[in-house]
Amino acid sequence: MTERSSNGESGDTEEARRLYVEFELSASGAVACPVEVYGRDADRIDRQSSDGECHTETARAHDDETEGSSTDPEIRHSKTEITSECFCPIFFDYDCIPKITEVTDEAVVIQAFLPDRDHLSALIDDLREATDDLSLRRLTRVDSVDGDRSNRVTLDLSTLTETERETAAMAVSSGYYETPRETSVGELAADLDITKSAMSQRLSSVESKLALAAFR
Repeated sequence: MTERSSNGESGDTEEARRLYVEFELSASGAVACPVEVYGRDADRIDRQSSDGECHTETARAHDDETEGSSTDPEIRHSKTEITSECFCPIFFDYDCIPKITEVTDEAVVIQAFLPDRDHLSALIDDLREATDDLSLRRLTRVDSVDGDRSNRVTLDLSTLTETERETAAMAVSSGYYETPRETSVGELAADLDITKSAMSQRLSSVESKLALAAFR
């Protein structure tokens, strides 16, 4: 999917992105999101926001199209007003581009790159206010090492509870699983306002489930 946003302002910024996140969410019932309506059977989705309006264009191959044929795809265009219940503009507020990779009857899957954990925590809070359902499915932290080399830590969070996902997201983005570690169990516990023992138990539960999932 292609995302573009235009508000008439200009400015040049450049910033490294260390966190890759994948969300699964559904729009609030207060807004008829064109991505959810038209994106389920689309082969391509392009979206642009401008002057308070969302323009969405989807491309879909015809059902009777045979392999090797050159029939033009069916194009659908929609224009809707952007409201506080729309989730894509929230990503723009945090200077990241939402890439919609999958649309099902139940949810939309969105990928984005963020600079740090603080942005992630604030983004999640704002998304929860604008959506009916939100889950963090995957989190990857990438750090540069010796030029072109990099360290990558990836967690598939689909098997975890919401509390465990919050714990795992904080641990990865804070560098708990880096070598050497960049934070401690005590510091993570303080961030979540829980005891060190409770944080240790949460991490043990998370690591146990992720280890089991890795061998399925």
